[in-house]
Amino acid sequence: MIKSICTNQRVILAFLLLTLVVVVARVMLPVNTGFSWVAQTGYWFMLALSALFGRAVWPFIRDYDWGLKCGRFEVGVMILIVAVVTIWTVHDRPGYKILADELMLSSTAMGMHFEREAVSPTRATDVQGSFQILSRSLDKRPLFYPFLLATVHDLTGYRAANAFYLNMGLAVVFLSLLYFLGRSMTGQRWAGVAGVLLFAGFPLMAQQATGGGFELLNLLLLTVFLLLIAGYLRAPDARRLEALILGTLLLASTRYESAFFLVPAVAAALIGWVRSGQVFLSWPTLLSPLFLVPLLLHNRVFADNAAFWQMSEHLEATAPFGLSYLPVNLGHALAYFFDFTGYLTNSPLLAAIGLLSLPVVILYVVSMLKKPRELSSMDTAWIVGLFSLLAITLVYMLYFWGKFDEPIISRLSLPVHLFMMLAIFFLGARWWRQERGWQGLAIVSVFGLFFHGLPVMARQAYTTNYGPGMEMRARAEFLKSLPDRNVLFIDRDSFFWILHKIPATPVAQAVLRREGIAFHLRTHGFQHIFVYQQVLVNFETGIPEVVPEDQVPGYELEVVYERRVRPLQFARISRVTAIYDQGTRVTPPGGFITPAPFKPTQEMLDRGREEYLENWLKQLP
Repeated sequence: MIKSICTNQRVILAFLLLTLVVVVARVMLPVNTGFSWVAQTGYWFMLALSALFGRAVWPFIRDYDWGLKCGRFEVGVMILIVAVVTIWTVHDRPGYKILADELMLSSTAMGMHFEREAVSPTRATDVQGSFQILSRSLDKRPLFYPFLLATVHDLTGYRAANAFYLNMGLAVVFLSLLYFLGRSMTGQRWAGVAGVLLFAGFPLMAQQATGGGFELLNLLLLTVFLLLIAGYLRAPDARRLEALILGTLLLASTRYESAFFLVPAVAAALIGWVRSGQVFLSWPTLLSPLFLVPLLLHNRVFADNAAFWQMSEHLEATAPFGLSYLPVNLGHALAYFFDFTGYLTNSPLLAAIGLLSLPVVILYVVSMLKKPRELSSMDTAWIVGLFSLLAITLVYMLYFWGKFDEPIISRLSLPVHLFMMLAIFFLGARWWRQERGWQGLAIVSVFGLFFHGLPVMARQAYTTNYGPGMEMRARAEFLKSLPDRNVLFIDRDSFFWILHKIPATPVAQAVLRREGIAFHLRTHGFQHIFVYQQVLVNFETGIPEVVPEDQVPGYELEVVYERRVRPLQFARISRVTAIYDQGTRVTPPGGFITPAPFKPTQEMLDRGREEYLENWLKQLP
């Protein structure tokens, strides 16, 4: 059979096409030309890939015997799933949680929606009436989530908050698929319910379901990947293989490291060919290597610019990956999994059951692999899934920034938690033949939700502990106070204001183009020009100091808003009252048309005090 595979004309053609794509994208095409090409065609690649995947998977969705004929149990499951997502959304305020990832993803989606280009706007204005993008950049992040968000904009109208609504919807879909995965693996409906309840008490899920990141989409597509492998190996044919390969390409287009799952997808394809005794490749599967072009060109960002690895933030790191990081990352992972302070987004219950299951499952799988001919198609599928998730877990543990207990990195643990959940299903399918075991786990999960998950989500300590997220809250709070949006913001994170269709420019540009800003100040081009700055209090002198990156020499500023976001750190917004341009002090003739807009309410002041006290208490020895 191996000889038949190697001599099959379509397999050879697919291999030659893959080789050509790799050579052109990684070697021949100049970097600048490649990035420009991705910006122009990235949207259309994602549209074609999504359409082909929908074409491949729809017949199976349509013809599958779901067994969900409005039965009471299934209706109850859907009510449970909606209730869980509702709990997440009422406890964790919708907003940008992880920066700058979420802002850049939404910015790229904005570019796709308005211009059909995979670019992020960095400067924008509405001086001529309509909102115009003045400069753009190509982001390093894969394009499927921005494409999905741009599609939501296309269908419902542009809103910055669509990113949060999209993730709420993805949360419902993920929990539904998780229930279906548990039921498929074990044959028990209560297994799926137990899986949903275990994730219900996981605060990280609440954070991601109300944020604007791609983590939830990645987790959802990982679940789809597992189900597609199972469906293909159960009954190998060309259409199922097509759905598996195209679905894995969508997964690879969501997060950087998810491209790794193309390897087990190809391995599953080979296993299916060997078991069925025939080679089948539909034309979309044959042409699928073409969809690697955007991924390979994006990957060149890392190859040609080490700054994108952000290794400068970790002085001890000498390479992106290495065995030396393994023991340190394992320690941080355990610290994250079993933290009870409420300052981390963990679920000790899910981690405990999952970690207890993993070694048993690995030993069980090793014993099964000693008799490969006795493996059923479903056992083979789940083993491929388990080893795929084990491999990605090892990738995280070998990563220089793989410390799960850091607020910005905790989200990387989501595939690891799915790995643990898959191990629980795999083990339970062999040990718990009756529903009682799964019902007992469901009851324990409810206790975990009420005794740990809900209190942690209610306190929101993990949110107030993350400075950049609190700064973004400050921006959003100020934005709500604006009676008129005919203003210009000078901000390092200009993306936030542009996403709300407010003119903005980065600090560096404002310093370089001072004469242009002075013209608008003199001619009342904007009612106000604001500068956002991060202020740190000098620990020794107690004097507040603007960080160097936010300083705007030549600008006179009047503070109109200031909020403490962490101990010794403030978010400050000031109004530009004068600009020195070529030795001349430029001011708005006749003064400002409207007064400074912001006046904090008592509720805002009280909330600020509570959040400050929470952070201050944490700093106590």
